[in-house]
Amino acid sequence: MLQDLLREWDSEEKKPFFTRLKGKLLKSRPLRERIVYCIYRLKVQRDKLEIVVLKVKRRDSEIFGRCVDAQTRKDDARASIYASECHEIRKIFKIIFHCKLTIDQVILRLETIEIFANIAGSMVIPVNLVREMKNKLSGLLPSVSSHLGEIASELEEIVLTAGEAETKTIDVSSLTEEAKAILEEAQVLVEEKIKDILPDLPEESTLELELS
Repeated sequence: MLQDLLREWDSEEKKPFFTRLKGKLLKSRPLRERIVYCIYRLKVQRDKLEIVVLKVKRRDSEIFGRCVDAQTRKDDARASIYASECHEIRKIFKIIFHCKLTIDQVILRLETIEIFANIAGSMVIPVNLVREMKNKLSGLLPSVSSHLGEIASELEEIVLTAGEAETKTIDVSSLTEEAKAILEEAQVLVEEKIKDILPDLPEESTLELELS
């Protein structure tokens, strides 16, 4: 099952003591260094998602091939099973691919803030967006989700340090309008790219599915 494969792909070694210690020491470091560290950690998680995206795509190609083969042999029942599995794989693919693109956008924002760290207090740090990605991946890739949660917490502390929180309460349970716009933009890119990356399912099989 794909869920079992995702858990296998998500597994990782425990953080070394030095890494945990470095995270604690960074809290006393200048704002720019803390932002750079968050950018680095986001890139690590982005790269992990890129690897999972490739593996999910490979899994889709395998199941899609079986679906086509079953149709060729006029085994409509088996073709429908494979088509249904492809549909589920593609739903997961969209979520992970969407999160990867969104993290890319968060990285770009943080890189801009890092360049202009002296006025970071007046720039919006997309904490809620990172929280949203954490929630989306919690049931699929718990390790990546956990790291994103830690990064979001660090970004919240950076916001407090920069002084933004003095005039605006941080609400991690909802997205800002800007965050929603970024999510919508990423979703549009996902829909466009998915058509180029994955082939259409056989029509006879998809007609038998109740796709949402």
